[in-house]
Amino acid sequence: MEIFLLIAGVLIIGAIFAHGLKTIRSQGQAKMKTKAVKPIATQKDKDTSGFDDDGIGEVRVVAKRRHEPKMEQMDLNLSSQAEAAQEAEAVEPAAAPEFAPAAAPEPEFEQEPQVAKAPGSEVSEPEAPFMPSIQAEQAPEPEPELAPEPQDVLVLHVVAKEDEPIEGAELLPLLLTLGMRFGEMDIFHRHKESSGRGPVLFSMANMVNPGTFDVDNMEQFNTRGVALFMTLPNAGDAMKAFAMMLSAAQKMAEEFGCQVLDGDRNLVTQQTVQHYQGQIREFTRRQLLAAGGH
Repeated sequence: MEIFLLIAGVLIIGAIFAHGLKTIRSQGQAKMKTKAVKPIATQKDKDTSGFDDDGIGEVRVVAKRRHEPKMEQMDLNLSSQAEAAQEAEAVEPAAAPEFAPAAAPEPEFEQEPQVAKAPGSEVSEPEAPFMPSIQAEQAPEPEPELAPEPQDVLVLHVVAKEDEPIEGAELLPLLLTLGMRFGEMDIFHRHKESSGRGPVLFSMANMVNPGTFDVDNMEQFNTRGVALFMTLPNAGDAMKAFAMMLSAAQKMAEEFGCQVLDGDRNLVTQQTVQHYQGQIREFTRRQLLAAGGH
């Protein structure tokens, strides 16, 4: 039994030794093959001097995958690739001018924004000058300087008797004779000229609300009285205007059998007339003092 084990151990050791020798030999042969290929690669580098290194490197990888071609095949491949490289170099300069004109349209795009900016800026800027025009229109607003001076109103009422109203058919001809004309606010006015031209000296309204006249239906119109009034300052001579208004009131009172009353509905007397005249003088004096102060 011991002899059998000894023989088996010797056989195992011998097998291991034989396997090791075989492995060493196979590795040695592989090294020899690689050494044989290296000079070919260096020879390729020498033969391909002056060509593109990247292109030649790719050819070497292909040569190894094709199970180490012969030298003649490698030379043919290298020469064909060299010619292809030369053709590629010849094509590249020809292709360059084709891309060059493609960059030419760029200046055209640069001009377009310039054209767009020019009209945009020129059109928007002229809009600003309209601001002063608006301010100019607002300038007339300081017209409040025409603030009404302290006005006095002198009033005379012509009042009819209770059972005897004033008939419009009779009133209208008398008003025209007195130089009064139908006008603004649907009432009658006495202008500076009897023809109805010039500023208003005094006016006449209806005592019955709304205080207007229907001049187209005067024949069907009647009223219990009318009110004549003038304002101070007056467009004309205030004293003369008051005298004309008083005369018109007295004539209507005589025509229709009416009474002439003042603003407080009191009968007008000589003292009332003097009071109105004094009121006109006082207003004129204040007006002159105000003008002298300015």
